[in-house]
Amino acid sequence: MPDIEPLRRQVQAKIRKLELRANSGLWILALFTALSLCAFRDFDFLPSFSESLRASLGAGPPVDYINWALVLYGFSAIILVLSQMTGNKEPSCRSALGHFGYLSAFYAFYHFSAGLPENFWAVFTIGMTILSLLSYHIWNHYRERVREEQEILAELDKLLEE
Repeated sequence: MPDIEPLRRQVQAKIRKLELRANSGLWILALFTALSLCAFRDFDFLPSFSESLRASLGAGPPVDYINWALVLYGFSAIILVLSQMTGNKEPSCRSALGHFGYLSAFYAFYHFSAGLPENFWAVFTIGMTILSLLSYHIWNHYRERVREEQEILAELDKLLEE
């Protein structure tokens, strides 16, 4: 009988890798929560831009425009994540980082337009919805793959016992 121990180690390494991927959505969710805590304080711990830098950057976008962009982004992102879930498409951890980037930009735009205190809960709610759905999709997909690899490992263990 051939030595299957290297194959067992390979399957175990794949399981560890899949388990790490399964939790990646939770890390992005935790990162967004930490950013949201900073945004809730309107980033008051960061130094302010000098008047000359603010003048060179210009005025922030109107809050109404940011509101419309947030609504459009929120609906689009939720539909995208739900379609990936129903289509059983493999989730990408990079897409979770992309959503984190977009949500960070909304916090920044509201901050520079002096509208963050009034609009914090909108960004937070939309962000938590999108990232929670995406985190669940990532976790569910990779946990299923872990289960498949564990079945393979169990079959290999049965071969060893014989």
